[in-house]
Amino acid sequence: MPGVVGTSIPRVDAKSKVTGEALYASDYYLPGMLHLKLVRSTQAHAKISKIDIGAFTNLQDAYCFTAKDIEVNNFGQIVKDQPVLAEERVRFFGEPIAVVAAKTSTLASEYAQLVHIDYETVDVVKEPEEAIQAGSPLIHGQGNLLQHIPFYKGDTERAFAGSHLTLEDTFTVPVVDHLYLEPESGVSFLDENGVLNIIAGTQNPFYDQQEIARCLDIPQEKIRVRTPNIGGGFGGKDGNTVQLFLALVTWKTGLPARLVFTREESLMASYKRHAAKVKVRLGFTKEGLITAYQGKVYYDTGAYAALGPAVVGLGVEHAAGPYVIPNVQIDGYLCYTNKPPASAMRGFGAPQTAFATETLLNRAAKQLQLDPVQLRIKNALYKGAEGSLGQPMNHSVGLREALQILEKSDLWQERLYNEEPNIGYGMAAGFLSCGMGKGIKDTAKVEIERLPGGFYEIKIGTVEIGQGSTTAFVQLAAQALGVSPEKIQIVMGDTGLTHDSGSTAASRTTYISGNALLAAVADLQRQAETGQKGIGEAVFPEVSQPDLGIGLPHCMYTFIAQAAKVKVNPLTGEVQLLQVFAVTEAGQIINPMALEGQIQGGVAMGVGYTLLEQMDFTHGVPNQTNLSTYLIPTSLDLADMETATVNEYEDSGPMGLKGAAEVGTVAIAPAITAAINEVVDISINELPVSRERIAQ
Repeated sequence: MPGVVGTSIPRVDAKSKVTGEALYASDYYLPGMLHLKLVRSTQAHAKISKIDIGAFTNLQDAYCFTAKDIEVNNFGQIVKDQPVLAEERVRFFGEPIAVVAAKTSTLASEYAQLVHIDYETVDVVKEPEEAIQAGSPLIHGQGNLLQHIPFYKGDTERAFAGSHLTLEDTFTVPVVDHLYLEPESGVSFLDENGVLNIIAGTQNPFYDQQEIARCLDIPQEKIRVRTPNIGGGFGGKDGNTVQLFLALVTWKTGLPARLVFTREESLMASYKRHAAKVKVRLGFTKEGLITAYQGKVYYDTGAYAALGPAVVGLGVEHAAGPYVIPNVQIDGYLCYTNKPPASAMRGFGAPQTAFATETLLNRAAKQLQLDPVQLRIKNALYKGAEGSLGQPMNHSVGLREALQILEKSDLWQERLYNEEPNIGYGMAAGFLSCGMGKGIKDTAKVEIERLPGGFYEIKIGTVEIGQGSTTAFVQLAAQALGVSPEKIQIVMGDTGLTHDSGSTAASRTTYISGNALLAAVADLQRQAETGQKGIGEAVFPEVSQPDLGIGLPHCMYTFIAQAAKVKVNPLTGEVQLLQVFAVTEAGQIINPMALEGQIQGGVAMGVGYTLLEQMDFTHGVPNQTNLSTYLIPTSLDLADMETATVNEYEDSGPMGLKGAAEVGTVAIAPAITAAINEVVDISINELPVSRERIAQ
């Protein structure tokens, strides 16, 4: 139906969610089901000398499973270094060692106390740089350095020698939690055909199906994984959370099972954002052109790899920012420590390095007496330019246009006339890649069926995790078919009904599945009235050169420029965020209201990252395990937010779009800290911002 794309239609799942009709993974209860409780390590690093489950031999109403009950006791999307249940060693506080199943959750918790574990403690490895020093305790046999990515372009030392201005500093950012509204949860059961069914909050049901089959030695066709409504993911549900434990219990007992993490369990032991130490050196000409970038980045991947190797790759790729820089030297290090595994989180490694690079750019603007927006315009990537890793910008690049819109905004113009001493303004720019990257399978396959009454059913293997992709697919299909959105029905994320279309991650979902959807529509239309089904497939484009290892670099990016206005109380150190203005270039906008929500949500997460959130550890034990100690922004902590977009069209995307779910998180932290710096002239090198330091 013409005019559907580009319109802010209501979300198709809105009514069911606001009325409470929508079922989430934690809403499912099955007759006769077992309730599960994980027995978790009370040590951050130790050898296991004994696991005593003898008490269960006399219990008729409970089960206990350990590593001995698992055929292949390891998992991981990139490196299979994590046991499903620890057997010989534990590497982080809260690591699962046994699964207890009972008729009620209360009984499961009580029986879990009957599992006795003897430990021989090992010294805890606390920080990435410490981890790779000689003599540091080994977390894994091959050493604590999981990955090193070096990259060199041009001659940085010669460029620095000829630079008018050189700045360098070291920045640190903390471990933070996804803190989705719904904790990790799911149910499992055997259907009448003996197929193991998992209904769980997951971002990649087909990966779960494969891992369950491999770990439990079950034929893959005997496993079905489905996704209900999911109460947030942000990357934290891309990997095993509850799925393998549910599958183990139901496959071994034949009984339905349910597992829902408590908030304390989720904070203590779920996937996290990587803490990082970032050392950056930047060179500039007198006019403000960037001559050279040199950086060392140490990412803390915790006790296991998870998606860490991809995160460090993306961090290296985005470290120098969205700028034309002729001389670049980057070393990325991914290190094991005795913390919960760090994995994917919105922005996927880019916010860590953006904080460092953008902060130095703002300092350079002051010293060169340039407007920070103009400094970035001078250096901004453009279509046809070369990225920091040598990758060509062959797709839409609207960064300069975004910066120009920001420069003319009321917020940034107000800065020129501000006379209030405690009000500050700051800005930053950022970008984020779309797609899995070079050398990683990135495909989608979509099926469409014509139904009676002029309706169409579309089956897509990716997952709706609250980001609004279902609505975007309805809009794309309605536009392509020339029907109203009410005629479109979407089935998503079901290994029994849909085709594998990869993970809901990497700002790829609407782009790759949208292209496959349009191909399916075209296939159906070619058949005219003779066919009732159409199949469409799509492959994400890659750069032809260079090849820097798996996933590096990407070929396509989304761009953003953000400005922040703050009020700082120099006596108390309190920072009040008053206003945010964000300009995004994400190709053609399918649903303006949905994009606005994405950017605002990304800003909210970035505000937490900047001002409030952190997890720290004492001898490997987390100090924040509930919402009284792990602080996140509420509506009262957030500002008035205004968004704008650059009018671009991405030729390779479905009706011109690119992914935009993550970019809002990337650069808001350095924009806020730059605003604080206009009031209090201190070097802010660490997140979250210390109120005590401002006051001092």
